[in-house]
Amino acid sequence: MREFQPKHFIIIVLVSFVGFIWFLMHIGHTPEINTVSKQDLIFFKDSILNKIDTISASDVAEHDIINRFLYYEDLKDKKPYYLPEDTSYNNYYIDIWEFKNLCNYKLEDATINTSSAVNRTEFDFGETLDPNGYCPISIKYFYKIDGININLSEDSKVIKDIQGKRYKGFYGMVDKMSICNNNGEPQVYISFKKAPQPTILLLYKGYPSFYLIKINSSKRIDESIIKILNLD
Repeated sequence: MREFQPKHFIIIVLVSFVGFIWFLMHIGHTPEINTVSKQDLIFFKDSILNKIDTISASDVAEHDIINRFLYYEDLKDKKPYYLPEDTSYNNYYIDIWEFKNLCNYKLEDATINTSSAVNRTEFDFGETLDPNGYCPISIKYFYKIDGININLSEDSKVIKDIQGKRYKGFYGMVDKMSICNNNGEPQVYISFKKAPQPTILLLYKGYPSFYLIKINSSKRIDESIIKILNLD
């Protein structure tokens, strides 16, 4: 029987390290960070940048990046957290999800389906972002999004459609939703933990990527909030 050599241990460590890096790059999200590039802030009007705080940014390999922001309607009520049940102030929680592999995807090809069978909130083989938060996002490992097909659960409700030259979506109450590929297979589940929440959801065709924008509020919300965004 061969004697175990120190060099074997070094090789095992190196292989494990490389495997872990590969996992982060190709399967799981990278650890969240609290800074984003200036490029990510171009979605906001210059006049309100002093009211924007970055919560986190999270990558999935080269496929996508989720940037999370807080917009303070009144700086006097500024708080370093977001709780939808705390109505003593009015902050807006904004997710901007960039799908880099959909650079050639057309806005008219994206669909939003109401009253769908969205029952699951996690995958057997996947990961959950912010599992202890108010709105966990479950993502399938090795997921493939070749198109944006949104399914809303039966407990969700579209109150008003929103349409622009480069975006479409709705204002409504969202309980659960899924993002499916062009074969109708769920790749992402988004679920509010306690109850359906007032939500603005926009699908936006930017350059060069395609984006999903989700806005929630701690107190009140309507479609006029999108005026703080550069969407034209």
